[in-house]
Amino acid sequence: MSAVAALDEYLDGLLVDRPPPAPARAPTAVVALAPSPATPAMAPRSAEAASPAPPALAAIAALSAQEPGLPHRRAADRSSRWLRLRCAGQAYGLELLKVQEVVLPTPLLPLRGTPPAMLGVMNLRGQVVPVLDLGVHLGQAPQPATAATRYVVLEEKGETLGLRVSAVEDVVNLTEQQVEAPDRTRAGRIHSDLFRGVARQSGDPVILLDASGLLDPARAGAR
Repeated sequence: MSAVAALDEYLDGLLVDRPPPAPARAPTAVVALAPSPATPAMAPRSAEAASPAPPALAAIAALSAQEPGLPHRRAADRSSRWLRLRCAGQAYGLELLKVQEVVLPTPLLPLRGTPPAMLGVMNLRGQVVPVLDLGVHLGQAPQPATAATRYVVLEEKGETLGLRVSAVEDVVNLTEQQVEAPDRTRAGRIHSDLFRGVARQSGDPVILLDASGLLDPARAGAR
């Protein structure tokens, strides 16, 4: 291409219509939003407006306020349940928590080389349970069996023991205030480590025995 032709082409390019420039955008108006009304803060509820306490809690609180010494009196009035029984003419008590059951006398298998109070063993639903004459164990003379004779089965920590007694009377509730200190003149007739005290209610005094001591194989074997 000659220089003249190249110049003509360049000039033609300058004469070509170009698209007009795009109009400038108008500035976007910024609309100021009115502030939303502030939410009023909730005033704390007064003690009167608070939900009332449950009736049970209110009653306990009122009772405690009226009688501040009530817990101490309740502790002093705590009671335990005892099974009252008899050996000959003497009444005894065993803590009911240690009594598994009371059964009628069953045939016993005698054992050799045991103390006179150990009568033998019985089969209690497949379990071999030694049976002790409680009266003889406590120093009384042997008593003949009657229609009222029972075996009281004690149980604690896997140890079981049957006690032959003359009769089982009832269950009594005893508080600590109803149990007196051991009477040494009477306690001399029985093993002191089995004697827990005397409960005096209507009727004869009841000698309270330590069921755990009776169930202790070491101490039982030593007698």
